Amino acid sequence: MAVIKESYPSLSSPDKYKDKSFRFVMTSQAGLKASVITYGARIDTLVVPDKDGNSVDVMLGMKGLDEYLRDGGNHGAIVGRSANRIAGATFKIGGETYTIPANDGSNNLHTGVPAFQNVFWKGEIISKDETDNLIEASGIAGIGEADGDSIMLTCTSRDGECGFPGNLDTTVVYTWLTDGTFLILYGAVSDKDTVFAPTNHAYFNIGGHNSGYVGEDLIIVNADKVTLKNENNCPDGRFLDVTGTVFDCRDQVFVSNLIDSDEPQITMSRGIDQNFCINGYDGDYNYAATLTDPRNGIVMDVYTDMPGIQLYAGNHLGGNDQKGDIPYEPYGAMCLEAQMFPNSVNVPEFESAVIKAGKTKYHACGYKFSLI
Repeated sequence: MAVIKESYPSLSSPDKYKDKSFRFVMTSQAGLKASVITYGARIDTLVVPDKDGNSVDVMLGMKGLDEYLRDGGNHGAIVGRSANRIAGATFKIGGETYTIPANDGSNNLHTGVPAFQNVFWKGEIISKDETDNLIEASGIAGIGEADGDSIMLTCTSRDGECGFPGNLDTTVVYTWLTDGTFLILYGAVSDKDTVFAPTNHAYFNIGGHNSGYVGEDLIIVNADKVTLKNENNCPDGRFLDVTGTVFDCRDQVFVSNLIDSDEPQITMSRGIDQNFCINGYDGDYNYAATLTDPRNGIVMDVYTDMPGIQLYAGNHLGGNDQKGDIPYEPYGAMCLEAQMFPNSVNVPEFESAVIKAGKTKYHACGYKFSLI
């Protein structure tokens, strides 16, 4: 697998970011292609073949660095320290109360500024052997073998940034695996107990990033339960059995079912924006979901070691900063965000997102591409 590094300049400020803004382009031996930029450690493109052999970029994204710098949708970004919502923008660790930005009503959403998604990461190319060694070191059983060289990005979140404790050193590895999986491997260590609950906020349209409405795609979610949201749109510890509800996606259903439903949990978010509880969660690399475009034959399976997956149908997409000539519109993408349960730092019934000082924690998410 070949990886190249190139500059990724700002058109409005050519010299301002030249020492830290780069793009890495990674092509697998099978011809699968991805590009990643250092700002927000974002996936910029993800190109896979359809049933007719056409190359399809399935990743929504922005025109260039200037547009990413003002992007409020976190396109393709690593989000954290804490992805999703924390109720009341406060939490306790070890009896100490921490107050963080209330940037989503009374909630904290996606940490704040500075956070993983809005800083420049340091990037480098690492070998296949180094990648496979990191996969083994993660201790996450079930991840396959790297296809070749990979991209490794690192950043440090300082103690007290956005109110979170601890100096948190984070590493993200992007690589193609030999089975057609695009893998994201996270690792982090802190000098204090802290929250580490990342995700990648990729907006997928497997019909092509600018092909519009995704309601005709088909989805399966390996989940018997979802977490319920309170009136402030944040999980509060309650669960719902999906049987007999619109959330039952254990057999293939149209994505439109999750966009057009009058279920209050869906209408409060103008479409699906819900955490599903992955069946069989045990910390290994487990199957979470499948998204299929019956028109072009592309199939994307999602795997993760984390307990939850957030489904979000791009309910608030808009603007004209998109790559390509066709503006993105609501319901023009699906986010399938492997994650810790939202608000888990405040809900004892949820798997804890707190990591212990000095102990490296790993997570993984893989998007495996194939054809019908």
